[in-house]
Amino acid sequence: MSEILKTLRSNDLALGLIGAVAAVGVWEICARTGVVDPTLFPSPSLAISAAAQRLTAETLADNLMWSLFRVFSGFILGALAGAAIGIAAGWYRGFGTIVRPLIELLRPIPPLAWIPLAIIWFGLGEPSKLFIIFLGAFFPVVTAAYQGMRSIDPVLLRAAQTLGLDGLPLLLWVAVPATAPDLATGVRIGWGLSFGVLVAAELIAADRGLGYMIINERNTGGSVGVIIVGILLIGALNLLTDAAIGAAIKRWVGRWHGA
Repeated sequence: MSEILKTLRSNDLALGLIGAVAAVGVWEICARTGVVDPTLFPSPSLAISAAAQRLTAETLADNLMWSLFRVFSGFILGALAGAAIGIAAGWYRGFGTIVRPLIELLRPIPPLAWIPLAIIWFGLGEPSKLFIIFLGAFFPVVTAAYQGMRSIDPVLLRAAQTLGLDGLPLLLWVAVPATAPDLATGVRIGWGLSFGVLVAAELIAADRGLGYMIINERNTGGSVGVIIVGILLIGALNLLTDAAIGAAIKRWVGRWHGA
């Protein structure tokens, strides 16, 4: 059975790669044959060529590392806060009664709408950018953690109590592991949204980062190719890092759920 699953997963990966290569090939052909206007939507090869002419490898690497730093920092802060508050709200009914209405009130507000307040509260430096990314990670994680805690099978908790567990040990050794699948889902969604708000965060007086690179090209009348390369880099970074996070989560969840 394990061999069959490995084969299926390998085939899925191969099909995914084939699909991606085919999409890039169609894009290249459409741009070069005039199906789409290459000045508005250049082919991948032209976009990469334009980026290579306008950006040095050092500049591109610097922008990439700053964006990764912001995403990782904001995400970690948001995910930790979301997990802590979501677990506490799900476990302690009184605390949940207080914080859930506030969370549900704020959750639908897009991170972009927080930019003016972020500037007022934190200024134009890095804290305001991290705050926007923090929001992108916080709400999916807090919601998933709360729902996971509220959906724990009561039989599991009673069984642990008969073995002498109660209070904080019951929370840490039984309840938190039981909510791991829901929490993992929130983490994956939060990570994706952290990348999704990266460009918005780097609108705040940034002078480095992929989002800054994209906006700067637009504001200075630069190359559309550089903008496309920046967008594709954000997508590629999200894809690669999400795969790594997914593999780590699978090992973590598998400790208790046999995944």
